[in-house]
Amino acid sequence: MSEKKIIIYFYNRLFDPVIQSNFWLYIQELLDDPQNPYSFHVVTYEDNEAPLTPAQQDLVRRWKAQGVGWTALEWHRGASLSKKLQDLLAGFLAVLKLRMQGYRYITSLNSVAGAFAYLYSLVLGLRLYMYQYEPHSEYAIDNGIWAKESRQFKITNFLERKSAHFASVISSGTRFMEQRLTKDWKVSGKFFKIPSVANSDKFKFDPLVREEMRKSLGIEDRWVLLYPGKFGDLYYKEEFAYMFRWLLDLEPKLFLLIVTPHTDEEVHNLLAVANIPRDAYCVCHSGYDEIQRYYFAADFGIISVPPGPSKKFISNIKVGEYLCAGLPYLVTRGVSEDYIYAEEQNVGVVVDDFVEDEVVGVWPKMKELLTQDPEARRAHCRQVGLEYRGFENLYPRVKAAFAALVDEAPNSFRGVSK
Repeated sequence: MSEKKIIIYFYNRLFDPVIQSNFWLYIQELLDDPQNPYSFHVVTYEDNEAPLTPAQQDLVRRWKAQGVGWTALEWHRGASLSKKLQDLLAGFLAVLKLRMQGYRYITSLNSVAGAFAYLYSLVLGLRLYMYQYEPHSEYAIDNGIWAKESRQFKITNFLERKSAHFASVISSGTRFMEQRLTKDWKVSGKFFKIPSVANSDKFKFDPLVREEMRKSLGIEDRWVLLYPGKFGDLYYKEEFAYMFRWLLDLEPKLFLLIVTPHTDEEVHNLLAVANIPRDAYCVCHSGYDEIQRYYFAADFGIISVPPGPSKKFISNIKVGEYLCAGLPYLVTRGVSEDYIYAEEQNVGVVVDDFVEDEVVGVWPKMKELLTQDPEARRAHCRQVGLEYRGFENLYPRVKAAFAALVDEAPNSFRGVSK
């Protein structure tokens, strides 16, 4: 059998947590498999302000020893069209060079990378696999970031649709996207339903770490709500602050643990809008290597995604991590299949929006979950998480998707979508 040479194209840093906590888990598993039939070359966009750490450099050397090539392009900071065109051209030249070296397949992650990879594939005759295909242009509309008449929306939405019809293989995380692609749009590529994966080993609860973290944070006797994320754009901002204010008024025992790339001052100013006292929360910062420690210290997770028609297509990585760490979660209705799992599997609470009557209305259910036997609650949440987002359950689907990508006979493979 001839070598199957696949380009992995990321419009991210190689060590962006979105990469390392998601798609790269599958690549690492393939690299560790002696029967791995693929040769990979990764193309990324690196930020000069985020250089590799010594530990990350060691990992790169390990991957190179396993046969992985890497082209690290420079990311041009800024959202202007000229910056995107610079990145597009640099990516094209890198992919062209690889095409001339015998690479015939390309895999992308997320919307912008998928749009770029579509253009490269169209020009260079590559077979395209779009992993985690989602309509980011529609997210921007729902969150008021773009207007429907804007050039950004029109270009991105056009490329998202064209790439979906062009791709040989597409995977996405929800039954709703499966319906859109296979029934409504009638795409010709093979579809695989693959939600965002959680590293179930990394997020396996450790009671000793919990005790250590809660002691160091001074929260031994509190019910801890965890939010590891950003504020604004695709996420709630002031609404988040008021959500916690309303819960705190109902139960002073609550404590908010925030792990975020925002500065302490930004978060303090945000929460001050809702008059939240400093002793009711703390602001922490963590790389991906240590993030699980904060999950173990917590009792309940927060998904801070506003509602909107497009949000049913999201597959939020945090939900899988919460569940595998044994945490129930708060989520808005209509977000992914996460709200369905929360209610049907009794692993969370659902609100229509972050407004007072909704938040106050779910407190009794939150309190019921918080007062359950913690070991039983963690075991139940983790079992649901393993079934819904666990690596062992999803890895066979990714292997099948790669097999479909390199299968040259258009109708010789039947993908697993359930």
